[in-house]
Amino acid sequence: MCKSPVQKKFIIVQRMNNVRCIICGRADPEPLFTKKSRSGDPFGLVRCGGCGLEYVSPRPSPEEMSRYYGMDYFATRTDRGYDDYLSEKTRREIERVIDLNLSDLGFFGFEKSAPPCRRSLDIGCAAGYFVSYLKKRGWDSRGIDVAGGCVDFARRAGLDVTEGDYLKASFGERFSLVTMWATIEHLHRPDLFLEKIHEELEDGGLLYISTCRTGGLNFKRLFGKGWRYYNFPEHLYFFSYANIKNLLEQKGFRTVGYATYGSGFGSPGSVSRRAADYAAKRFGLGDMMLVSARRK
Repeated sequence: MCKSPVQKKFIIVQRMNNVRCIICGRADPEPLFTKKSRSGDPFGLVRCGGCGLEYVSPRPSPEEMSRYYGMDYFATRTDRGYDDYLSEKTRREIERVIDLNLSDLGFFGFEKSAPPCRRSLDIGCAAGYFVSYLKKRGWDSRGIDVAGGCVDFARRAGLDVTEGDYLKASFGERFSLVTMWATIEHLHRPDLFLEKIHEELEDGGLLYISTCRTGGLNFKRLFGKGWRYYNFPEHLYFFSYANIKNLLEQKGFRTVGYATYGSGFGSPGSVSRRAADYAAKRFGLGDMMLVSARRK
């Protein structure tokens, strides 16, 4: 029997899950505001009354989330500045940002001191641009992502990329470096991911995270609910540096590096954007952050 739009909406609401704070466990968050997804479904942002973590609740189940991720997500992500994620132009821009991020995190010194057999895993690798980057530098580099179209793209490029859920995957070896570039904010259970990463890192291994940043002096304050990273429900968590540091420490990590970048101010390529991005990085005002953590 065909279902009416109202009935369909009811089914979606029924599949929504209220969640506790993954840092302090509280279940009484403060509602902040509601915002519609690209498909028109409304989602609410809440803030934990204990630690201040912002997250989307209630939210779709992991199974229901697939309806928000199709290849159009990668082809039309103009909110992130990508007109076509799989284009050569985007690949070059991502590699430029990778170089800057790795420099800020002290990667090149770490790489020199790493053992000859250097294994890496990029969680949420998408089209595999970072997997390719490290492979060219002599790493045994791997990736994993749930987006089948992107995984196929990466495999056609000859990359070792797995399609699936990292929490269910088995690699059978440990890694010198695990990365989550703009990934942790998408996860239903970042806490469980960090627990598994801790188990799979070598002693002295590093975890690199990039994610959008709340808290403190931040260009985000200029935009309110119109902030470029308030993309619901694809983005589920919005961490401050204090939040991410706290969660990492709970899961057996020690933070060893931190930097911010990005402003979202002005149009891409404009003088105002370049000036704002410089200030964001120079004075720690960025709405993106980089965190490096070492396995204790």
